[in-house]
Amino acid sequence: MKKINIKVYTIEVLTESGVRNIPYNVTSSIENILLATGQMTSQRLTMVETLANARIAEKIKAAEKEGYVLLEDAEFSKVDKAFKSFSGFGKNEVELCKRIEEVEDIKPEDIKIKKKK
Repeated sequence: MKKINIKVYTIEVLTESGVRNIPYNVTSSIENILLATGQMTSQRLTMVETLANARIAEKIKAAEKEGYVLLEDAEFSKVDKAFKSFSGFGKNEVELCKRIEEVEDIKPEDIKIKKKK
């Protein structure tokens, strides 16, 4: 399994009133890259691949409050493939790319199951 840090981080943007720090929405960015087509990516998805990637994106968004998501190796390979197919990353995406490139490998026996209250 792979553990991806999906916590929001801040980026600097230039506005009319100067530089501002704003939150960078990690989960939406991953979703956009997973489902990207067109000039910015060499990724070409079939209907089945689109739906599979959409399910992964939904899983990632559902884990947003946790600050991380656990993906099966096959799920992560789709995320990795999408990121490697995409071009057009900039300064704001450096942290996002690092999180994908330096993903944490988790053994199933290391996963603690939360008890529902």
